[in-house]
Amino acid sequence: MEKNLWSTVIWDAQSGDRLEEVEASGGTWQRGAVTEQSHVFPLRNLGLSRAVAHDLFGKDRPRDRVLAQCWDGTPVYHGLLIDSDYAPETGALTVKHIDVRELAAARWLYGIGGSSQTFDWGGLSWRGMARRIARIIFTDPISPAWPLPVTLPAEEAGNESFPIYGYEFRSGESLLTDVEEMPNGPDLDFHPRKTGNQFGWDLRIGSPYLSGPSFEYHLQAEEQQLTDVNVKTVGQEKVTGVHGIGDGSEWDMVRGGAAAPVSAGLARDTKLTVKTANRTTVDKRSAGYLASRLNTYQQWSFSVQDIDVAALRLGSILQVHSRGDEWVNDGITQHRVLGFAGDLSTPSTISLTLETI
Repeated sequence: MEKNLWSTVIWDAQSGDRLEEVEASGGTWQRGAVTEQSHVFPLRNLGLSRAVAHDLFGKDRPRDRVLAQCWDGTPVYHGLLIDSDYAPETGALTVKHIDVRELAAARWLYGIGGSSQTFDWGGLSWRGMARRIARIIFTDPISPAWPLPVTLPAEEAGNESFPIYGYEFRSGESLLTDVEEMPNGPDLDFHPRKTGNQFGWDLRIGSPYLSGPSFEYHLQAEEQQLTDVNVKTVGQEKVTGVHGIGDGSEWDMVRGGAAAPVSAGLARDTKLTVKTANRTTVDKRSAGYLASRLNTYQQWSFSVQDIDVAALRLGSILQVHSRGDEWVNDGITQHRVLGFAGDLSTPSTISLTLETI
């Protein structure tokens, strides 16, 4: 990759309109995690008036501006601009930005004063539930200051039900997380989009996993593209039973859970609190929680050189061939991409967060 193929664009969060391409002197971005990132802009070199700089970088309107990190014109990351630090001595402006799901943590299914509502959805799959929540949280005209340019897939029918009571004050992020953690709950991705000069997001919903183009590498290749390889085996999170705790108090509390067979190993249990009075829902959530923590798992991490980052997706599969290693088994391991990140100081290297299949 050549550094000059990277570009940084600022756009308007509601209209999706491209505002300005601005050259950053440094910056980091990350997909697949709601983690604050930052870019540095040398204001004295940009030729912007104070008023234009204030407006462009959202000084008084956090989240009204979005930073797009583009590779050869294709956005690979969109981050809502939130905070900034300015150093008068150098003229450097450091802007902080974060994934759009940060906004879902501060939005509810109703506007201010609407918490008396009950949402009792049925006849949808969990994919359909995710789409319904995202539609309300990101695109419904609850107020003129509400909708974002998020493209949604079609709603999907199914046999699930999902009652949501206004008095619980469940944020959009907590609801989306609930859906993701259901048994066979779908992975979600707000993928950056650009059509002409219009920016936005496409909501991708997994079945239950997200998918994308595959890539292939060799661990012992003479010209190595993989760097900083680390293979971690995680056993600390393993449990064999879950006490599911629902609504209520003392002996009136809704209680359920899930347990693994004794062949799963030495007993070690945990508890899970679920905001519901439905025992079936408590048991389902407990079973899903247990299934994801019943076994040890390998967690690979590595960086890759010169990957086609415009084609890379959350859910892409990376196949790694290995032979003769002291720890890694011979053969092919497959790794699902859960996140990826970049730093403008090392533009040809993409860091990956992976789930071994």
